[in-house]
Amino acid sequence: MAGAAPPQNSTTTSANKGVFHKHNLRATLFCLVFVFGAILYGYDGTYFTGILAMKKFKLDFGDRQADGSYTISSAYQSLFASIVQVGEVIGSLSAGFIGDASGRKGAMVACIILVTFGAVLQLILVGSIPLLVVGRAILGIGVGIVSNCTTLYLSELPPAAIRGTMVSSWQLFLAIGQVIGAGVAQGTKDYGTTFSYRFPIALNLLICLIIGLGLLIVPESPRWLLSKDRQEAAFAALRRVHKGNDEIDLDAEVKVILDAKAAEAKESGGESRWGDLFSGVQKRKFFGAFGILVCQQIGGVQFIFSYGTVFFESIGMTDAFLVTMITDIVEVVGVLVSFLLVNRIGRRPLLLWTTVWMAVVLFICGGLGTIPADQRSKSVNSVIAAMIIIYVFVFNLAWGPLAWVVATELAAGKNRTKIMGVATAAFWVSAWAVTFTLPYLYNDEKGSAGLGPMIGFIYGGGTVIAFIFVYYYIPETLGRSLEEINMMMELKVPTRAWSQYQAGVLDENGRPVPIEQHAAETKAGFRGQSDFVEDSNLRVDDDAIKSDSV
Repeated sequence: MAGAAPPQNSTTTSANKGVFHKHNLRATLFCLVFVFGAILYGYDGTYFTGILAMKKFKLDFGDRQADGSYTISSAYQSLFASIVQVGEVIGSLSAGFIGDASGRKGAMVACIILVTFGAVLQLILVGSIPLLVVGRAILGIGVGIVSNCTTLYLSELPPAAIRGTMVSSWQLFLAIGQVIGAGVAQGTKDYGTTFSYRFPIALNLLICLIIGLGLLIVPESPRWLLSKDRQEAAFAALRRVHKGNDEIDLDAEVKVILDAKAAEAKESGGESRWGDLFSGVQKRKFFGAFGILVCQQIGGVQFIFSYGTVFFESIGMTDAFLVTMITDIVEVVGVLVSFLLVNRIGRRPLLLWTTVWMAVVLFICGGLGTIPADQRSKSVNSVIAAMIIIYVFVFNLAWGPLAWVVATELAAGKNRTKIMGVATAAFWVSAWAVTFTLPYLYNDEKGSAGLGPMIGFIYGGGTVIAFIFVYYYIPETLGRSLEEINMMMELKVPTRAWSQYQAGVLDENGRPVPIEQHAAETKAGFRGQSDFVEDSNLRVDDDAIKSDSV
């Protein structure tokens, strides 16, 4: 019998079962613990942009102006906001080593330790710029690790039918974290003491505590365990994930993963090496994951997350904190709507269409920014703010959740942790570049470009690049198991042909065999087939599938 036929039948059977179906509930709950890591990332972005605008924070860390007020210079704004991304780059790169050695849970433990230490450093001495900067950098290392291990866990643990939703929940919980951060900053901004900014920093400790307690009950990733040849532990983890589900054949599930691992080893070697990332099929996987995460950032979304409150304040919004909170709520709505669209439209079409609308909105924002600030009416400034809010909504229909989904899917195979480590580091480098350069591009002061809302032209150009990349490089992965995606990569299926490929099997020499031929040979007693693949010339036949999985 072909090694992957039973899982295919099982996947088909469970395709309409959602995340809260009793068969998927345990996987959903386990993923929920890990996805709390996204809250750390989202929370840090918005509470700190609120802190930058707080009067007490400006008094303790800013410079006194001629009129007696205190402001934080562009240099310090840039340093305070972007140093966390430097840490996140370091964390993402180190996550490859930590994740390979100690698993997804081990990487999450490292994250908790680093975020806790980084938060404490920021709290122990008021007004200390060095401690604030070092503390934010260390916290960033922890967030960089969590951005790697969380997305990998979300893609490896759940069944294929809910994998896309689980990985997309990264963006949902990131957005929830941003709403929490904006709400906390809104609630403490008027305090005249250091409580106004120290309480938001301290809340990181509570999030870490929740994750730490959750780690006591979740299993390790079965795929990571199998990559380390720990089959008994992998079976134990799968039994916990699928407890109460009599439709799942755990032996077949493990066999599919091991067969795919063996097929990849035959094709490109069994050992995971850093040098593999830049050659052959591994290069295609690497640049796919690398490119989609970089393209998510070059559209400039990070400037909204890092400087949203400052931006709205600069264009004359009377309650910039409230507008920031509305923006974060709209982000959550966008992610929720994306759950309804992605399984109907697919990953690739949704990414392409939303990129077009993001470009349009940003170019409108840039066009309105050409009007000098002292000549822009209140209504024009309101339109600029509305364009930013619309941009955030459209971004989260696709790019917010799906960039991570696609990256983790394309990274399938033996070098998965390494590919995602470097790709996530590239993501944070891109985020840092946007965050670091924004004050110099936006602000109207000596040494800065003073573009104001005209930065929409720059980031609009970034979305055009993202459209081109997706069109020529990103395939449609909707409905594919990680093993299917890995095999299709090994077979070098053309990017725009993925959606037409249908199920088939491989013979003992690794060549595709039509389902009809395989079924006939199976009935005649032939047992040479060994794996499950996709091929554009194959046709799915329900009777053949049934006969193959008996």
